[in-house]
Amino acid sequence: MAKPPPTFASLEGLLDHGRRQDFDIRPTLLRVLTDLYLQKPAHPPEDERYYTELALRLINSTDLPARTAVAERLATYPSAPHQVVMRLARDVIGVAEPILKHSPRLTPADLELIAADCGPAHAAIVAARPRSDAPHARNAQATAGTDGCLDEGAAELSELFFSASGAERRLILMNLDYAAPASLELAAMPPNEIVGRLETAALRRNVEAFTREIELAFGIASALARRIVADELGEPIVVAAKALRAPRAVLERILLFVNPVIGQSVQRVHELATRYDEISPEAAQHLVAIWQNADPREHASPAPQRFVRRPATGLGRPAISSTARRQPERIDHSPRNVTIVR
Repeated sequence: MAKPPPTFASLEGLLDHGRRQDFDIRPTLLRVLTDLYLQKPAHPPEDERYYTELALRLINSTDLPARTAVAERLATYPSAPHQVVMRLARDVIGVAEPILKHSPRLTPADLELIAADCGPAHAAIVAARPRSDAPHARNAQATAGTDGCLDEGAAELSELFFSASGAERRLILMNLDYAAPASLELAAMPPNEIVGRLETAALRRNVEAFTREIELAFGIASALARRIVADELGEPIVVAAKALRAPRAVLERILLFVNPVIGQSVQRVHELATRYDEISPEAAQHLVAIWQNADPREHASPAPQRFVRRPATGLGRPAISSTARRQPERIDHSPRNVTIVR
C-alpha cells in the first residue's frame, strides 16, 4: 500500500479494523472517500494514485449498494481514475450501467473490450450509448453532469452523515478538513449574537425557538433544522456550534438543555464536548455548507427580515425592555374633545 498523502492520512488506520462490533465500516469508508475525492475538480498525482489503490481495495471487498452508489457518483466525474472506472464498468450490470452510459473516461476501445468480455447485458448498454465521442462533446456532457449533481451529492453526503454512527461521523468530520473550502452563508448578524440567541433558547428549554434560530442562522429548511436539533447522538449540534465558533462552555449548556436524550447523560455531553475540541471550524463550516446545498431554506418567507432587523443590545437578551414597549402617546381628534390616551 502506498504511503497516504496528507489529504487521506486520517483514513489509513481505519482499514486495519475491518469489522468493528459486527459493523462493516468498509462500505461507509468507500462512500466517504469518494465523496471527498469528488469535492475537487482535479487532483495531484499522489492523491489520485492513493485514491485509486484504496478505492480498488474497498470495491473488491464491499457490498453491492456501496459499489452502486460509488459508480453513480463517478459516472459523470471527468477526473475519475481510469482504473476505478474500468473496474466498475466490468462489475455486475446494476453497478456498471451508469458508468457504461455516461463516463467520459471510457474510450471507444475500452467500450469495445467491455462489450466483448462482459456479456450481452453490458454489450447492449454500450451499443445504446451515443456515439458522439468527440472530446468536446464528452467534456460538455461530463461538465453538465458534474454541475447537475451538486445538490444531489450534497444531499447524499448529508444523509450519509446523519445515518452514520458516532465513530463514522468523527471520520467524516476529520476528513472534511481536506475537502475544498466551504462557502458558508450566515444570517445577517454577528456569529456571537447568533450564539447568544441559541443559548438563550436552550436555557429556556424552548426547543421550537432553538430550532427556528438554527434554521434562520444557516438558511436551511425547517425539516433539516429539526433533524439537527432532535438528533439523539448530538454531533449535528456540535457541528453547528463549531461552525459559529461558540465557546465550549456554551455548547455544554446547550447540550444539557436542548435535547433531553443527550442532556440526561453527563458522560455523553462530555464526549460531545471532546468531539467539539477535535474538529476544526473549517470542517464544521464545510458540513454546514453541505447542509445548505442539500436542503436550503425557502427565501420567500418574511421571517428572516424580522430576524435581521432586530438591533443587538447584548448576547441572547431582548433588544427592547418591557417598559420600553409601552405605546407612545396618541391624540384622539374626535369633534367632542381632545383627550390624551395612554
